[in-house]
Amino acid sequence: MQCAPEVLSGDLSRIGCVAVNADEPALFDLPAAEQPATSQPRQRGRNRETWARTVTAEITVLDPAALREAARRVQEEAVTVTLPGLPHGEEAVAEPAVNDVDHPLYALTWLLWPSVAMQAPLEAGAFRVLSEDIDVEPEPDDRGTLAWTVTVKLTDVRTLRRLAAQAHPDEAASIADSLAAAWQHAADPFAPLHAIPAIAWRPGSVTVQHVPAKTRPGTRLRA
Repeated sequence: MQCAPEVLSGDLSRIGCVAVNADEPALFDLPAAEQPATSQPRQRGRNRETWARTVTAEITVLDPAALREAARRVQEEAVTVTLPGLPHGEEAVAEPAVNDVDHPLYALTWLLWPSVAMQAPLEAGAFRVLSEDIDVEPEPDDRGTLAWTVTVKLTDVRTLRRLAAQAHPDEAASIADSLAAAWQHAADPFAPLHAIPAIAWRPGSVTVQHVPAKTRPGTRLRA
């Protein structure tokens, strides 16, 4: 048996003793303190880290013939370059020719330049581009979803934030706290769509995430 204090008749000066079974929960046991929630580290980014930005948009092709013709002109002038780092024995795969039978959305793979609007941070040395990827999900009625990813190696995060804050001083707080905000305000994520003819588009999602460092294949550059 254990003795637990008891206030008698509401008078603090009269303290008695009540028998308590040791096998039963004590009357005055306090509940276990809740562990504080672990805060997620702020996604601020650091130099030498690798980050990727993926952007999506819903596309409607207004003039399939005009879109394909624009893609053919780019394709005829294109030069394929394989960057160093291509795994041994792997060969670069050429983009397929623009075909009138294919869904017109595939022509966008020749007209979309994912790193458009990143010239300022690139020239300032904020990061360097490691790869660019484009994905197309066609739907009926000349519609579909377009997604593109740019993967970069951060080289001067402070410069990236400075460029972003200069362009959007009212967003200085979020730019200082988030690499995603800094990248968005330094380089419009939807800029690659502005120069493409014969389409209408609606912005989708923008996702910025840190990716582990690893060997990456060379990427095709169009010139």
